[in-house]
Amino acid sequence: MSKVILIRMAINALLEPIHPGIYYEIAPSDAEYPLGVFNLPNSYDDGSMENFVLEVDGWDAPADGDTTALEMLMHQMDTAIHKQVIRTNGMAFIFYRENRLPLDDPDKRLRGRRIIYQLRTFGGG
Repeated sequence: MSKVILIRMAINALLEPIHPGIYYEIAPSDAEYPLGVFNLPNSYDDGSMENFVLEVDGWDAPADGDTTALEMLMHQMDTAIHKQVIRTNGMAFIFYRENRLPLDDPDKRLRGRRIIYQLRTFGGG
């Protein structure tokens, strides 16, 4: 099984218990807010390990502008991911939070947040 598939399965296992609206790459158009989306946009191999970038985005459309539900979702996802060590199929990986950023959307009803992680992988896969 490919390394990316193993990583996606591990991230799903970490995030699904937190919230039912967690998606890989793109949320469906009928998804309910707040929701989370994760992506693995790139990786690099330094010869001893392959490092992936993991982006975890949270989105909400609060009618009153209150971002509390979004901030709680982001906190829960970060608590589940940051410094987590996973061992599976002859491979190990660990997540390290790198930064937190606000996200802008042309639709001003939407509020977004992003947390970027470095995902260090060791072994095959």
